[in-house]
Amino acid sequence: MGSLFRTIERKPRVERVLAGSTYRAVAIVTITIIAVALSYGAISAVSGFAWWQTLLLAMFALGGAAEFTFVGVIAAGGAPILAVLAGLLVNSRNFAFGVAVGPFFPQDWRALIASHWINDESTAISRTGHNDRAKWHAFLLMGAAIAIMWPGGAMVGQWLGNVINADLLGLDAAFPIILFCLIRGDLKNTVTLSLTAIGILIAVGLTPLLPLGLGAVTSLSVFVFVAAGWAVRSFIRRRSGDNGAELHGVDQRSADQGDAELPGAEQRSDDRTQSATRGEGHR
Repeated sequence: MGSLFRTIERKPRVERVLAGSTYRAVAIVTITIIAVALSYGAISAVSGFAWWQTLLLAMFALGGAAEFTFVGVIAAGGAPILAVLAGLLVNSRNFAFGVAVGPFFPQDWRALIASHWINDESTAISRTGHNDRAKWHAFLLMGAAIAIMWPGGAMVGQWLGNVINADLLGLDAAFPIILFCLIRGDLKNTVTLSLTAIGILIAVGLTPLLPLGLGAVTSLSVFVFVAAGWAVRSFIRRRSGDNGAELHGVDQRSADQGDAELPGAEQRSDDRTQSATRGEGHR
């Protein structure tokens, strides 16, 4: 009978590292990535790329905009070296993404491997984490999904060939909208919102004038102005600090001199008093 009244011990509830909304966001972005990968594979096939070339480019470049740029330059008859340089220039935006994810990256060999997964989507998804551990796990989840689904989708697209029409999918509008929804929480900061608006205006204004993929890269020029502003502010603060230290030093030296002169002045005053007293005694 005692067993009937035995208290059932409940196991402590394990706290989830990632919220359910993060998993849903990863799923939605992954579906879009698969669709873009199908388009990339189809375009590569039409441009004359072999399946293994499409696969290697998808695995090692792992950047949709750079790969589309590379394939586009080759398809237009451009030299391979120009295609490589154009792809590298488009992927140079990953420098800014690396700066964004660096604070929560582990300081060991894992950072070297995970750096290959740094891109628009993984950086945006990582922002949904409430702490560094959650951000790291969200980044890995999105990065792993891209590393698997992007080459896989490219292979399927390569086999389908001309069946897929990328223009009909409307992916050029879907991706920016998804990324905007992922970072909308950061836009509550006035400075971040202002810089984002300036970057959007730069990208929209220059996209019609520049080769494919370079319009978005030019939006990163806003960081040049930010860096210049920080440099000027640091210089002003440093100069103000130096001037304050000099003034403090002058005041300290004046105080020290005053303290040093005080005992002598008191001594001279005492000597005059004693002399006057002795003079009165003689009289």
